[in-house]
Amino acid sequence: MEWLSIDFLNSDWRDWRGSGRRENRLEKAEWLEQFLQQWGLSAPLPIDRKISTELLNLRESMRRITESFVRSETVVPEDLAALNQALSLALAHPRLVVDGECSYHMEQVSPISGWDQVISQIARSFAELLVHEEARRIKICDNHDCQWVFFDESRNRVRRWCDDKMCGNLMKVRRFRERQKEKG
Repeated sequence: MEWLSIDFLNSDWRDWRGSGRRENRLEKAEWLEQFLQQWGLSAPLPIDRKISTELLNLRESMRRITESFVRSETVVPEDLAALNQALSLALAHPRLVVDGECSYHMEQVSPISGWDQVISQIARSFAELLVHEEARRIKICDNHDCQWVFFDESRNRVRRWCDDKMCGNLMKVRRFRERQKEKG
């Protein structure tokens, strides 16, 4: 399952192997272009300093909210206010559309566009994730070098790493080596 909000949260990339390298992908025009395209969004590139700051602040608030859920702590009111501010950009109304002769569907139409719409869609995706899915399934990889946010789709909700083959194996090898060092 893919989530716009989780993809956005993970734009704060960290080298999972432990080199300490970190990359703010919101500063990369090619990443932003691919992100917009993947999620069917449209906004002008490159972004200006104001939009960059808004995106960064939203990501930081969403990250702190995520960390609060993961740690079973109370969400800071300022972070919730920041998310609600982003949600308030979503001025939308329903529109009835004809699918065929006697078939109709509703779609949401928004008078806003560009980055305001993108920000509101990211916030909405995150809010829907918290409301309609089990917040307990939102996890942060146990590899402290990685910190990737993921949605735990395992049946028993015990997944610890974003990827068992990468971070999971790396952490198991590290623990094994640590035990070997203690023995010797």
